[in-house]
Amino acid sequence: MSDTDVSRPTASGRSSSSQLADVDSTAASPGKESAPMAIVTGIAPGASGVVESIRQSHSRHDRHDRTVSGSLRVAAVFSDRMVLQRDRPIAVFGTGTPDAKVVVSLSDDHGTVVAESATRVADSSYWTAALPALPAGGPYQLNVSCETDSLVFRDVLLGEVWFAGGQSNMELEVHTSADGDAAIAAADDPLLRFINIPKVGQVDRAAEAAATWQPAMAPQVGGMSAVAYYFGRRLRERLGVPVGIIDCYIGGTSITCWMGRGTLETSDAARPYLEEYDRAIAGKSMEQMRKEKDGWQRTFDKWNADVEKTKRKHPGISQPEIDRILGPCPWPPPVTPFSERRVCAPYEGMVERVAPYTVAGFLWYQGEEDEARADGYGELLRLLIDSWRALWDLDGYGLPSVGYQPVENAGRAPFLVVQLPQWIDGRMADDDPRHWPVIRAAQYEVSRELDDVSLICTMDCGEFDNIHPLDKQTVGDRLADLALHDVYGDDTAAADSPEAADVRFEGHEVLVTFAHADGLHWKGTTPDTQATAKPCEDCEIELRMQGTSGFEVADDDGVWSDANAQIMDDGTVRVWADAVREPRHVRYAWRSWGPAPLFNREGLPTFPFMR
Repeated sequence: MSDTDVSRPTASGRSSSSQLADVDSTAASPGKESAPMAIVTGIAPGASGVVESIRQSHSRHDRHDRTVSGSLRVAAVFSDRMVLQRDRPIAVFGTGTPDAKVVVSLSDDHGTVVAESATRVADSSYWTAALPALPAGGPYQLNVSCETDSLVFRDVLLGEVWFAGGQSNMELEVHTSADGDAAIAAADDPLLRFINIPKVGQVDRAAEAAATWQPAMAPQVGGMSAVAYYFGRRLRERLGVPVGIIDCYIGGTSITCWMGRGTLETSDAARPYLEEYDRAIAGKSMEQMRKEKDGWQRTFDKWNADVEKTKRKHPGISQPEIDRILGPCPWPPPVTPFSERRVCAPYEGMVERVAPYTVAGFLWYQGEEDEARADGYGELLRLLIDSWRALWDLDGYGLPSVGYQPVENAGRAPFLVVQLPQWIDGRMADDDPRHWPVIRAAQYEVSRELDDVSLICTMDCGEFDNIHPLDKQTVGDRLADLALHDVYGDDTAAADSPEAADVRFEGHEVLVTFAHADGLHWKGTTPDTQATAKPCEDCEIELRMQGTSGFEVADDDGVWSDANAQIMDDGTVRVWADAVREPRHVRYAWRSWGPAPLFNREGLPTFPFMR
């Protein structure tokens, strides 16, 4: 097999050279359209750096590549200690010499083969074998051979595997999250495992070979996504089988970073992102762009070093306080073709490298970076879900090479989406552009329109003036409960937030009836007060006055007024405002940051809505 690019048709709608190819990689990022809201998403505080991993990878080129034996190569997502998906065909894939026979098998501790599959390498040099579905268990040994070449992976478990994707709030690691030190010290479950996919925008085989599956135990669990850790920990407790998490995220990335260009070119909502990128690099030499990137990197590294010094000098200092001392994070980085945050970059350098590793489903926490183009987010989220499902479908590798087309009858892998929590830049607190409510609404609509897409509400989880809230356990636990309920059929899991089911306009009042409203009550006002409020402490107070209820009404002139709200006996909320005599519209929690005090008995917050 040649050590050059290997192309195969993919769901990106074009021939991809990213799968198992060897390309020079460096780090930078595209700029972002000027937004009405002062927003800097960036990387999560304390997250494992993109640049550091790439720099280290270049010093590892002389090390043994665990993914290669002669002309045989297996995708780098396979390693010792991996978790494979139970109860469905297991995809194993890589590259080799065209027409050579590849044999894949699983054997137990006694050397007995429990599953085996054979395939031939395609003309493209790409091969995929599918082992038959097996129940949870292990440890096993995965054997891959091609003529005289062979690879062996040990301590392999079968259980539940989930892919965790998104930007900085999925990226925020256990060691940085609330009570992170305690969580790390308590992590002692060797059957919960994870792998961090290297954060790159182009394929870096050395970095990939250095990334391996690890048990989510101290100390290495500190570098795992906190949301994904709490999600996996809860699944382990409830399902009793091994759980594996594929961490695949980069802070500061738009949703357009996570799809192929062929896919994006079919979308009106994606066109401005593509045009912006093309304009940013037009007429620039690679030398000029590398110089710009290096200059920004020095500034960024110094800022991060100063942040660490400030944290050591002032333990417990908040990120907004740090920003006031040091100035805001130097963001965004310059736009380059080798940036890991340009459109399509992590899709090409990360997602395509993992697919079609068999998974139970996907976790998705993203949207902050797309605030400036909130109106198009729903279209892009639908496209992402369709394209990833096509990419992971084992029958989907005959896709056309031009233009994205969904695979007919492609498997609908579950998507569990985190609705954006509350947040606003403190400088914009008195002039909220209300773009985040638009993104939340898009996430809600997609979750109700597409099969096997579910959503958690996190309106009680944000932090004022901090886009990276530290409470990730609530998010991870809710995602796990959602999976237990919607994917694993556990009706005892509390997964349904209240949502507006019926709205009636009657004279000067609006009657809103909620589904999943058992024990409907008020709790606190905004996330900061809800965090300290006792469950149901306000249950006896059925009435909330305007400005604290979260409800607003408007008549035909479209001017919104804060409203009073009263919880009735049947899950209905009576809403009215003295300033609006005949309301024709109603909305709840339709702010970036503001009152959202309505909860059900399970302690789940109500989904925002506008009718």
